[in-house]
Amino acid sequence: MLSYAVITICRNAAATIARTIGSVSRQTPAPTDYVFVDAASQDGTDTIIRDAVGHLSSRGTRITVLQQCLTAGSAGIPAAWNQGLAHVDADIVFILNADDWYEPDAAHTVLQAFTSRPDVDIVVSPIRYRQTEDGPVERLQRTRPLWLLPLLMPIPHPGCFVRRGVYRRLGTFDERYSVSADYDFVYRAARARCLFHVLDTPI
Repeated sequence: MLSYAVITICRNAAATIARTIGSVSRQTPAPTDYVFVDAASQDGTDTIIRDAVGHLSSRGTRITVLQQCLTAGSAGIPAAWNQGLAHVDADIVFILNADDWYEPDAAHTVLQAFTSRPDVDIVVSPIRYRQTEDGPVERLQRTRPLWLLPLLMPIPHPGCFVRRGVYRRLGTFDERYSVSADYDFVYRAARARCLFHVLDTPI
C-alpha cells in the first residue's frame, strides 16, 4: 500500500490552521508523516498545532514541527516547502498550506489514482475556493491543458499530489521565485515528460 506525507507551511496562521489539521485528521488512511514548517509565528500557531495533532498521533502519524531556516536570496514559501520535503520519505507528497483543507475522501481518492496507474507521476485535482467548509463555492478552478505552458500556469498547485521520486529526479522548488516556484516546478515536470493524471472531482 502506498504511503503519503503531508507538509503544511505556516506563518501566523492561528485563525485557520486548526481547520487545516482537522481535514487531515479525517483522512483514511492517515498520513505516515505530517510535517509543519513554521516561519516564526507569533500568534499562537505553534500551540494550536500541538493541541490539534493528538488524533493523528494516536493513529500512528509521526508529527514534526520545524522552525523555518532562511538563507539570503531564498524566497520564504518555496524554502519552507523544500525544508518540509527534506523530512519526508513517504511514496506520495501532499502539500497543504495553512489556510486550505481537504475533503474527507481526498487521501483515499489520490492513493487509489496512483495505485491504479503505477506509471503516473503527478495526480491533479480541481480546487474550490470557499471561505468556510460549508460555505458557497466562490470559484472552481479546473486543470487546463499542459500545452498552455509556458504561457500560463495550467494546474492549481493546492490540488497537486506528487510522487516523492519526482522531486528526486527533477529537484525541489526553486527558491529564487517568491510567487512562481510552483509554476516552475510544474513546467520542469512537463518538460521532463512526467505523466499527469487529472481527477474530475475537487478534493
